[in-house]
Amino acid sequence: MSDFQQTVSYTWPQGFPGAPASANPIRTAIAPEGGFIAGEGGLTIARFVWRHEDGVSLSHTGTTTPAGFLYHSQQGLTTQYLQSATMTLPQGFMASLAEGGDFWAVASTAATAGQAVHASTDDGSLQTAPAGNAPQGTVATGWTVSRGGNAGEPIIISGPMHPMTA
Repeated sequence: MSDFQQTVSYTWPQGFPGAPASANPIRTAIAPEGGFIAGEGGLTIARFVWRHEDGVSLSHTGTTTPAGFLYHSQQGLTTQYLQSATMTLPQGFMASLAEGGDFWAVASTAATAGQAVHASTDDGSLQTAPAGNAPQGTVATGWTVSRGGNAGEPIIISGPMHPMTA
């Protein structure tokens, strides 16, 4: 009977990681012909990703500024019988990549409004810190915290609505 409802929530959650957090525009990355795909090992929604040299496949590892944020766009798949939810995008499946906009996310650090968002170079997960003070093992993303929260709780991050210039 493990599939039987065990709890009842009295309030709606504020947001779901990877989902748009406002009615503001979303700036998506221009995909190559055929679109972006999840690279080897697949991807986890609500993390930052890097493009492979082929320009098509994406991964959660890199050393430069990430190509964008993998947002929830109906691409999480339930691949196990009776599985109720997933944040995994299997290898080879199409991916939607945001370069800007407002999204719900989860960081492994406490976040306050105005902090910079950094991506782990190992798995694309989020950490926050003051701008110019990237935690070890992360790179700056160009995104900022719009609404903070405790570590492991949903926050809102905002990416630039214009292309970043070098």
